[in-house]
Formats: sequence, C-alpha cells, structure tokens
Amino acid sequence: MESKMESQSNFEAFNSLNNSLSWSVKEALEYGAESLRKSGIMRPVLESEILLSFVLKTTRVALHCHFDERIDSFWLESFKRLIKRRSLYEPIEYLTECVGFFGEELYISHGALIPRPETEILVQKALDLILSKDCKRIAEIGVGSGAISVLLAHLLQNTKREFHASDISPEALFNAYVNKVKFKANNLTLHHSSYLDFNQSLKIPFDLLLSNPPYIQKGEILPPSLKYEPQRALFGGKRGDEILLHIIQLSFESKIPFLVCEMGYNQRESVESYLQTLPHKKLEFYQDLAGLERGFLIEF
Repeated sequence: MESKMESQSNFEAFNSLNNSLSWSVKEALEYGAESLRKSGIMRPVLESEILLSFVLKTTRVALHCHFDERIDSFWLESFKRLIKRRSLYEPIEYLTECVGFFGEELYISHGALIPRPETEILVQKALDLILSKDCKRIAEIGVGSGAISVLLAHLLQNTKREFHASDISPEALFNAYVNKVKFKANNLTLHHSSYLDFNQSLKIPFDLLLSNPPYIQKGEILPPSLKYEPQRALFGGKRGDEILLHIIQLSFESKIPFLVCEMGYNQRESVESYLQTLPHKKLEFYQDLAGLERGFLIEF
C-alpha cells in the first residue's frame, strides 16, 4: 500500500508537471499570435487577444494588466483549440458567437451568414425610408441572423410598426430568435418560409420589403473562410442574380411600394435591364464604403 509520504510526493510531482505545462497570459498570447501569423491570418495579435479574452471571460485590456498570471490548463487547452480552428480560417465570429453590427453586438453561430459592414448601409437606408415614408408594415426575405429586421424592430419598437421576416433555414431562424429576444424586438414575427409564402394566409399589405439575398454566381471561387458559412445564403444561382430578380418581381406582384435590396457589385446592369419590363417610379443605387455598387432602392 502506498505510504502517506509517497502519496504526497506523487501529488507534488503531478502538480509540478501541471505547472510546467501551463503558460502565462503573455506566453499564451505570443503562441496564439505566432500560430495565426504562420497561417496567414491578417490580424494575428488582435485575434489572439480576442480569443484569449473570450476564453477567460475578460477584456483585452485586462490581459495586458496580468501578463504574468498563469492560465489554468483547462482554459489553456480551450484557447489552443480555438487558435487551431482559426488557423484553419474558421471565422472568428463563429468561435466567439458574437459579431459587431450597426453599433451593437449580435449573436451569431454556424448556419447563419455573418453580417458584413456593407449591410449596415442597407439598415440605414431602410430606417430613413421607414421614417420619411411612414412605413408601418415591413417584411424581410432571408432574415439570417436577424441583423436587419431585429435591429430595425429594436430601434422602432415604440412606434407601432410591424415587422415580419422569413427564412428557409431553421439554423438561421434560431440565430434570429436569439437576437430577437436579446434586443426585445417583440414587434418582429419570424416565419419558417420561402420568400413571402407565409403571407398567403395572413394577407398583410406590406409597405416595404427588405432583403440581402444570395447573389454570388455559382462556381465563383471564394476565400477559405466562406466555406464555413451557409452556402445557400451565398450563391444566387447560375448567373448569381436569379433570386435577386425574383424578389424584385415578387415585390411588384405583391404591390409593395418600396423595396430595398443588397446586390453584387457587378449586378447594376442586370437590375436596370430587368426593371425595363416593370413599371416603376424610382430606381436608386447606393455604394458601399469601397465605392462599389452594393444595393438599390425601388419605388413602384
């Protein structure tokens, strides 16, 4: 039988081994930054800090104030796993389940497209239009994470406006629901539906239709990180504009007076050509921060 002295010696040996395997905050950050740098990640130091602060549930500033503190082996292994996943170009937003958008932090997870900065322009365009034209009933096709409808409903929750948003993806609707609850967007109704099929029974006369639809051409080569995002939220068909043009047609047929929609940088000509077949009062394009054509507003 093992003696008390031998037991104590074994414990001390194990504890010594465990400490030798643990790292300080500074060592962990350096490991993370070097690993990400070798993989070609553009912001290795920043992202190493983001992932470690996420694991330790603290701030990046706090990390710098406690460089010499040792990290528990469990949290260290969690950090290493995240660094490995990020080294394989898995989006950091999925790893931290958080994305900054329109001055807020949205929940995001696999199954929903990560909101991009250019879509903030669509939100602002929609907000201005809702207020200037006094739109009361707003619909969105392809709600995704809820970035558009949730934030608009949140900003306008005390103005007696009604929002409805659809998506065919249960995973995307889960993301939208989490954000709806987070932002207390009780004036938003989510629908598991394709396009506006949910309205066949409701028959709501919408004043404004919004969408950031899939608009990438099938077969186009994308950056490695995009393989982690839902492909059906990215590819719009053989040409890329099929879903986009269908939404324009649907807005016209449904007698929705206003449509604000995001599009690919090279799809202006396609939209202009299609609208030659539909009577409309106004067509206005807007650009993203890079100066590329990124969306349009139609008044029917």
